[in-house]
Amino acid sequence: MSSIKKFLFVAARLPLLFLIDSIIDGTLLNFSSLSNKSGQQDKATHPLEAASDAFNSSNVTTFFVALFWLGVKSTVIAFSLVLVCSPISSLLEVYGCLVGFGFLYISYYCNVYIVQKMETSQSAASESNNQDVINYKYENMDLGKVTDEEGLPILIIFVTQLFIVLAFDQLYISAVVHKPTLIAKLARYPIDAIMLCSATLPFLLLSFTDVEQKIIYVSPLISALFPLALLIIHSIFVILNLIKIVQVGVVFMKAGVRELGIDGLFMQFMDRTNLSWLLQIFFFTKVTYLILASETLYGSNYWSSMSWLDITTALVSLTKEVLFTMCGTILCIMGLASIVSIISGLGLRLVYAIIGAHDDEEGIQPAVSGFLFVLLAMQTGITSINDSSRLMLLFQNCVLLFVANQHVVQTVAANLLLRASTDEVEFSKHVRPMLPYLVFFTFPFTVVASLWNYPFRMSWLLAISAFSLELMIKSITTLSIYTINMLHTHTNHLQENVDDLLFHIKAVCGCLEFVCGIFLLFNGAYIFFFESGGIIRCVMMIIHFYCNIYQTALKGWSTYKLRQSAWEKVNKLQPASQEQLDENDDICPICYQEMTEAVVIKCAHVFHKGCLQKWLSIQEKCPLCHVDLTEDDSQSANSNNNVDHPVQ
Repeated sequence: MSSIKKFLFVAARLPLLFLIDSIIDGTLLNFSSLSNKSGQQDKATHPLEAASDAFNSSNVTTFFVALFWLGVKSTVIAFSLVLVCSPISSLLEVYGCLVGFGFLYISYYCNVYIVQKMETSQSAASESNNQDVINYKYENMDLGKVTDEEGLPILIIFVTQLFIVLAFDQLYISAVVHKPTLIAKLARYPIDAIMLCSATLPFLLLSFTDVEQKIIYVSPLISALFPLALLIIHSIFVILNLIKIVQVGVVFMKAGVRELGIDGLFMQFMDRTNLSWLLQIFFFTKVTYLILASETLYGSNYWSSMSWLDITTALVSLTKEVLFTMCGTILCIMGLASIVSIISGLGLRLVYAIIGAHDDEEGIQPAVSGFLFVLLAMQTGITSINDSSRLMLLFQNCVLLFVANQHVVQTVAANLLLRASTDEVEFSKHVRPMLPYLVFFTFPFTVVASLWNYPFRMSWLLAISAFSLELMIKSITTLSIYTINMLHTHTNHLQENVDDLLFHIKAVCGCLEFVCGIFLLFNGAYIFFFESGGIIRCVMMIIHFYCNIYQTALKGWSTYKLRQSAWEKVNKLQPASQEQLDENDDICPICYQEMTEAVVIKCAHVFHKGCLQKWLSIQEKCPLCHVDLTEDDSQSANSNNNVDHPVQ
């Protein structure tokens, strides 16, 4: 899809986002304004709050009115979301229906204008006691006697009605008559004629017939009935088409979850609906409107006479005002998250270019950063805060997001660094992945330490400190493993005990990360119970407990038990005899190195003791014949001489 076509598709869906945002923000379909008109004190801005206040005041009528407006808002939002996700053809059909009602409104008031014009003429004639003019009012209208001043508006109205009829013909009549079960295709042009007569009914009645005054007054309403019927029929077809689209979408989502997963389905949905472009254009459009309508911008009338300090102060105030408003609704948060994802993507691309990572290692991290930003905003309840604390929460969420991206960069840099430590590569491939570690170690000591000097929430400071400490632990682990691998690869040191040393380093650092995870869990529980609870925070705590604590503990304990079992099994095995070594040509089947000492397992295969221990730490099967070694093989090891040796 070309950029121009993509922009047009996004522009067609953009009004729906502004409609949803206005409803959520309370500027459209606001129930509180209605309750204030009825003389009641209602400060609730959301329909649920208004309904709750009305119910507490024992005013049943207000309560049910609030529920009604809640249903109206929910219906409009749900319908708008369906249109955002619908194909562009269906969306244009809905816009066509709305335009049709607008045309019908214009046609009706054009006819009302003609009737009012005639009524004004009657009033002027009655004041001058001109009985002939009064009788002429509702008799045949001689067009030749109409002055230029009166004829020009009538001509414009007639041309407008003709244009509306042509628009109805292209947009609605042609669509309705193509339904063969309703109207034959040949009925299109007779319907056009009927439509023209209906649209100009007051004009015809005043020009060519003798009618009563009451009929003239109701003629604008009568003239709107036929186009309204056509418009309703067309709208029914459009709604039925949308229902089919929803049904197909539900089936597609079920199949997509099974085949692609939730993340894959979401990425495909973003690509098909151009969601990133849509949110970005919505963000820039909303920000432009806020800047143009800002009191700070128009309050400073003399920018040329202001000092640089005053200009900077005004710009800072304008930025705070825009950011405060852009954190007011969930849709604005999503628009802000689209910009955060762009910034995150540019930053990660720059970092990956510095450290020498490939494009495939970037993955979908920019989109994940935007999703995490929305999740943090919903978790902290930033949209429900109406004071200066909203900007402070925005800053805190950005700091948490920055540290989370540092964890991602650390994972990519660690893979490159450990790969370089085991291969013969050039010097730059060692230095470039080490550059981000300068930030990993300086960030906790500079930024986090300085944050403790400001009046942030203690729970947030503890969370960011634990998160940064976990980053430092991961960095120390990576650098330690890198150093050991370099000594093992390029020197004669640590040739025998390298695996044990790496295991103990990983075990100690893993335990420290596990402690940080438990601390973050308790800190989140404190925030949930005493500061800001919510379903989102509760779900995130459950996910954190399952993925970062339970699964980590289960995996660590399984690795430890498997390693301990491997050591016990290897220590119980008897050493291989010289005859068995000769049968294997003194070569270990695992490392393909010469064997001067070896052990023999129950299937009579011979391995290095250290090699077998490493293998059994992964799985408890023979590397050659895959015989299960989980059973106690002490007796079989003692009776290896009675077992026929397989041919190697």
